[in-house]
Amino acid sequence: MIGRRVATVHDIERPGDYCGPITGFTGPAVSCFFLLPNAHGEPVLEEAAPNRAGQRSIHHVNFPPHTYRECPDGSLEIRNSIGAQPFWHGFLDEGHVWREC
Repeated sequence: MIGRRVATVHDIERPGDYCGPITGFTGPAVSCFFLLPNAHGEPVLEEAAPNRAGQRSIHHVNFPPHTYRECPDGSLEIRNSIGAQPFWHGFLDEGHVWREC
């Protein structure tokens, strides 16, 4: 799946959309927010629908423990693996490519 990097959390619309790194949205942590590549339906922020939105909620990872690299094409590469169990588990590779484990 090819995603796209958007400017803000509120611009996340389609499966695979992501934004970040953002500081201050989750306290002092630096984070990246994303809609799972296999999402369906309208995106819902996690805090708006805790424990109910699952696959269609906007998830996030924090740096650390994850790491990111901003690539020359403007995409991000995110490591360690991104787990949104039981819905999806994988990586965001350079070029906006979501790869499932």
